[in-house]
Amino acid sequence: MKKNILSLTVIVFMAGAVLTSCGQSSKQDAKSVKEDVKELNNDLKQGAKDTSEEIKTSVTSDWQKFKTSSETAIENTEHKIKELREKIAVANKKEKEKLTKELDKLEQKNKELKEKLAKRAKAFEDGVISFNAATVASELKFEREFNHDMSELGTALKDLFKNNVD
Repeated sequence: MKKNILSLTVIVFMAGAVLTSCGQSSKQDAKSVKEDVKELNNDLKQGAKDTSEEIKTSVTSDWQKFKTSSETAIENTEHKIKELREKIAVANKKEKEKLTKELDKLEQKNKELKEKLAKRAKAFEDGVISFNAATVASELKFEREFNHDMSELGTALKDLFKNNVD
């Protein structure tokens, strides 16, 4: 009987020791997991910050190139309009009125595009634009629409005399 009680006591102590050590291991694992989660969150935040900076640099660089080429295109269009005004000045009265009206419309369109570009440039300078993945898509859309409008304006200027003068 003493052996049974002694054996039972030893088994209970061993089971208690095993259970206690398992509990500490679980607590350590839980602490380790919490630390890993905190570290991953910090890495994620840093990664998001780095990505935002990369996007900002990329978009700003692309914007400067686009702005420069667009300003050049607008200046070229203004020069072309001046040349066309000189050609219109020597046309007959009927054609002169018609061509002047059409050229005025095209000149207004050029001014609108110039203002649109200036407004977008001001948004960049003032830091109004937030830099994220959507910004890249937004900039590409703006550039595509602007280039399309400039292309239409250029075509209209080229076709001005084709349609009106024999």
